[in-house]
Amino acid sequence: MPYAQITLAQFLSQLGTNLDDTAGIYWTDAEKTFAVQEGLRVFGAVTSYWRTRGGFSTSPAATYYDLSVVLPNLRTRAWTLDQLTREIQFALLEAANGISGAGMSGQVQIQNILQAIQRARNRFVIDSRLPYSAIVAPPSVPPPNGLVQFDQSVIYLHRAAWQDFGSGGTPGAWTNLWREDAWQVDHGSPRWTIEPGSPVQYSEAELAPLQVQLSPAPTNSGALEILAVLSLGLDLTDPNQTFGIPDEWIHAVKYAALADLFGPNSQIYDPLRAQYCETRYTQTLDFAKSARSLLRVLVNGIPLGIDSLAALDAGQPFWRNQSSMPNLAGVLYDILAFSSQVPGSAGVACDVVQSAPIPTQSSDFIPLGEEDLGPLTDYCTHILTIKCGGKELSSTMGDYDNFARACAQRLGITRAKVRMLEPLFGMAGREWQARPDRMEATRS
Repeated sequence: MPYAQITLAQFLSQLGTNLDDTAGIYWTDAEKTFAVQEGLRVFGAVTSYWRTRGGFSTSPAATYYDLSVVLPNLRTRAWTLDQLTREIQFALLEAANGISGAGMSGQVQIQNILQAIQRARNRFVIDSRLPYSAIVAPPSVPPPNGLVQFDQSVIYLHRAAWQDFGSGGTPGAWTNLWREDAWQVDHGSPRWTIEPGSPVQYSEAELAPLQVQLSPAPTNSGALEILAVLSLGLDLTDPNQTFGIPDEWIHAVKYAALADLFGPNSQIYDPLRAQYCETRYTQTLDFAKSARSLLRVLVNGIPLGIDSLAALDAGQPFWRNQSSMPNLAGVLYDILAFSSQVPGSAGVACDVVQSAPIPTQSSDFIPLGEEDLGPLTDYCTHILTIKCGGKELSSTMGDYDNFARACAQRLGITRAKVRMLEPLFGMAGREWQARPDRMEATRS
């Protein structure tokens, strides 16, 4: 049974009392609602509090299942450009009329906000390596040198596989391609440049951006499949444009954009708030890089083992070519693959970390118990003072600390409940250690 203790309207009223603004003169209900929604998303992202089961059916033609697609109500990616723009306008003490920019003071132009959001979204994607997309290029005959040109939207190429079509053009088996650099390729197979065959590896080391070298160069036509992180050119004129990232991390984009807008090149330069927003962004990024969204998988009621996709590739490199009931699931955040192609249609049940259930109507209940309502109030009180800045913002830092401590306590409870699944908490790290998309900067 879901929580049914306090409605959104009642919570907003209490929040107004806490802010000494019961008439809603300085903080409107719309502004406070955004704060509540952000607080719930942050709480869920940090604690994995909302966990639930969702189901879908397999398809013989599918290899990868994106949980945001097959379970869209549980792994949501629905926050819009207009909603985020309004949040930022509230934080800047501007008229919160969305991407139209109507009624703004002129200190900040609407295009400044929209461009800051675009930069912030791309920054988060590069830093977090989320989200991944599966792409299969149409069958083609690569050039004799084995060079493949990718679309300019590709930021990271995380995984690649090749399906050789044979001399008669018949699709054959899939081969997982391992990433190597030019030195490894040349010394491991010195004659690869003059002896074409079926590719077994690829290199991005010695080429121009967006070019990938398959080795050996393919003898036949074939299909190249990749898992990649993609950039997204936002349509800044579409209020319903979404960001393609899980909703629980949308506040990272908000704070990166605010850090930009409060920065030294801005007419509203504020070093305190710029540093605060930058710190919030980096904190969120740390959580996002170690996050997990899937805890358990069952196919036709039978539970499967779960490991990283890199471990599946290493342990069962030809899993793409097998047709049987799987015994293992490979996971890359919201991307799910099975250790063999499921024949026909099977029922899949997934226990997932659900994106926070967000109240939108005044009669909707806040989905938390009494013990967590106080910390949520503290968080909302704190972030609503961002538009005040100065001493007002600084004076509520203790409220944020209270919320952070409550999140840590709730996370400890979660870990105790799912202690047998503790290895899943570090799965993202194991994936990136085995198949890194980037190397972190180090200091000598």
